[in-house]
Amino acid sequence: MEEKDKRIEKVFAEAAYDSPDVTHLLLAGQGTRVSYAETYYRARCLAGALQKRGVGPGDRVASFLYNAREVYELYIACGLLGAITVAVNTHSKSRELQKLFADCEPRALICSNLYLDRMIGNVLPASVQVRVVTHLPENTGVAGWLNYDLLMQSAPCMHPVNQGRPQDPAVMIYSSGTTGEPKGILLSHQALIDNALLASQALGLNRSDRSLTLLPMFSSFGFAFDFLQMGLLRASVVILPTFSETDALDAIERYQVTFLAGVPVMFARLFAPDFIEARRLDSLRLMDVGGGPVSPRLKSDLKKTLGATVCESYGMTEISPVASVQSLNDDPESSSCGPPLPGFDVKVVDSEGKPVPRGEPGELLFKSPTFMLGYWNKPEQTAEALAGGWLHSGDYGYWDEKGNIHILDRTKDMIVTNGFNVYPKEVESLIMELESVQSVAVVGIKDEIRGEQVFAFVELRPGQHLDPSDVIHYCDQHLARFKVPREVVVIPEIPLTASGKIQRFKLRELALQQQKEPGQKHMELVDA
Repeated sequence: MEEKDKRIEKVFAEAAYDSPDVTHLLLAGQGTRVSYAETYYRARCLAGALQKRGVGPGDRVASFLYNAREVYELYIACGLLGAITVAVNTHSKSRELQKLFADCEPRALICSNLYLDRMIGNVLPASVQVRVVTHLPENTGVAGWLNYDLLMQSAPCMHPVNQGRPQDPAVMIYSSGTTGEPKGILLSHQALIDNALLASQALGLNRSDRSLTLLPMFSSFGFAFDFLQMGLLRASVVILPTFSETDALDAIERYQVTFLAGVPVMFARLFAPDFIEARRLDSLRLMDVGGGPVSPRLKSDLKKTLGATVCESYGMTEISPVASVQSLNDDPESSSCGPPLPGFDVKVVDSEGKPVPRGEPGELLFKSPTFMLGYWNKPEQTAEALAGGWLHSGDYGYWDEKGNIHILDRTKDMIVTNGFNVYPKEVESLIMELESVQSVAVVGIKDEIRGEQVFAFVELRPGQHLDPSDVIHYCDQHLARFKVPREVVVIPEIPLTASGKIQRFKLRELALQQQKEPGQKHMELVDA
């Protein structure tokens, strides 16, 4: 692929030209088949309608959609316009959205009607001049919002005249920073495409493969696997609107899905032996698991149960996003997540930043041709993350003699649960809003199914009382469900170091003890 063609809209323009009748999307539950030619045509119509309303190069267009054909159309349309798609996590609540939109100042927003209730009040800044809602009944509308389907018919389809560069920003994906403030990660067309090409080659994907969207399309891995890699290959994607075990298994059987990418908790639930009894899943040939700590037992169980090849990948959004893929010939019970992709350099350093020998643990640093462009409006944080030309992963691991990467633990306080990142300070800041709370600390503890779970310790003001269930309820009102602590324990005081820093390692020990000998009751949450 020539360098000049490494833009998202060009990938799909070429697909519409050389594979017009090839099935691109299969809409599970609807029985609808969408060709590559139709996807590109609809994307051009959307681009024309947005251009007519003032959206142009450099503008941000926010996507508040789960998995749907409209997501694919929007990514391509923004490429045609030279605009930047801002992929927003649909678990976000109004308070989180208000911060995010104030930061990126989108000119347009495409929102599912399922989430319109979160846009009430002053959530949207004045910058959002074009407001579009999807999935409305035919010929209906919402005051102040444009109907997506009617919008598509309101202007001539845009011709691909944008002369943007491959190095231009294509997508912005938000990840909360350690300060709890939203942090937009800018990724270029070229970095995303180069990474997708390298990762798909490492996985051995091909044109005859058919994937199922288990991962949300607002995540970097969902975008990479089910949007870009499949598009580059001219392969087919089965779109599952929301994840449920029954619907996913039905889709695998009906559409003969061959490839799945997902996080450990999805696979553990989806392929529980009792759950898949009497199912015909022999079409599956390859499964990629990542997005959080993966137990060798899970990989081994999946291999034995399904007979498919199971490999682990590792990465982060800042790398666009895949850094390594486990060899397809590797032992499925290996703790390795494979060698780095071609062109990537890896360095392991100690706490002072000095390199350590192969096989010895330390923080993993990466040098990659697919680095992010930076954090939106955060030059200092960008410089810090890419100091010396190396991306500091914050992950603790080692590089073995065979060149494989092994992840041992996380050096940062970030918690990864169900494949989503949770930063303790964001949760702590919210809990501190409760008047009876004196201090709070949030930690992650290992969980066989979720990877990690969020655990909160609360110290109360003198003479105050607080039911742990009230803390969970308050968090559930204001945070995405995956950020809400699954357990809250009130303790006499938060342990601190001499310098006043929280001793999180002591709290993790306390959390494990609490699980074995539960004291105060807590509210159980059902995963959303």
